[in-house]
Amino acid sequence: MKILHVMISRLSLPPRDYGGTERIVWGLLMAQQAAGHEVRLLWGNAADLPKNATRFDATKSMREQIGSWPDIVHFHQPFTGELDVPYISTEHGNAEGPRSYGQNTVFLSARHAANHNAECYVHNGLDWTEYGQPHLGKAQNYFHFLGKAKWPIKNLSGAVAVSKQAKAKLHVLGGMRFSLSSRGFYFHPDLHCRFHGMVGGEKKNQLVRQSQGLIFPVRWHEPFGLAIIESLYLGAPVFATPYGAIPEIINRTDIGFLSISYTELADAVHSVHKYDREACHQYAKNRFDHLTMAAAYQQCYDKVIGGAVLNKKAPYCEQSWHQLLPVTE
Repeated sequence: MKILHVMISRLSLPPRDYGGTERIVWGLLMAQQAAGHEVRLLWGNAADLPKNATRFDATKSMREQIGSWPDIVHFHQPFTGELDVPYISTEHGNAEGPRSYGQNTVFLSARHAANHNAECYVHNGLDWTEYGQPHLGKAQNYFHFLGKAKWPIKNLSGAVAVSKQAKAKLHVLGGMRFSLSSRGFYFHPDLHCRFHGMVGGEKKNQLVRQSQGLIFPVRWHEPFGLAIIESLYLGAPVFATPYGAIPEIINRTDIGFLSISYTELADAVHSVHKYDREACHQYAKNRFDHLTMAAAYQQCYDKVIGGAVLNKKAPYCEQSWHQLLPVTE
């Protein structure tokens, strides 16, 4: 099968340090090539791209640039235009207000799909060969937060509060000690916190690998949560709020604990010895790898090429899914 992935991103491929969606696309591409498919990319103006990638030309229409080569086009952003070949699109985020989607839109989890009045979803998966071996023995004396710290929906303040209440050290991966971002000001002088900035690659993996667990009290309906499966794979149990896709992923008592209560999360963090690092690793390895994801997308491709649709009706949203959801102290 000839597959074209489309994403207008300025981040390089393969991903260097950051880029969650870019890492998903790259893992999907690698799995599809391993299965014998011919795969190309239509990408943004990134510094480095593989030989099978073409940079998007804003002076030309999408239809013109895609042409008739692919058997299927896979957009990694909402798309509802007219093409000469079948296509699907994956929504990797949450709607920020009323909007509609194409009928062949794929979401990242059952809750993500339901929030957008859809049925079709495919869980993300990662190429675990890029993450090295987990650390399944005794971890170092800290927990971690992994996410964009400047986004209030990711709730760094909550992670700081939980770790402080649990009397646990916290390493923050994804931001600095203070931020003047347009998304809001924050400053965390807490001495039990260490900030690593926008860390990625092997440095990120090593910090997660040695962590006792992920503290992830998000305040929105997380579409999926790559930070969760990365942490699990490297042996770190997850302590999070039960919003969005998180209950679909943390669905066992030996790999994590969910609550909207900071006190309950802090109690679970304090009892981290009850969780099984080996079980965390095996669960993520077996459930959320790039090959499993590629197989699920292949079913979507086959349906659309065969003339079927992925959702009973065109998905839509009548509200923003970026509001802050409640938590309790």
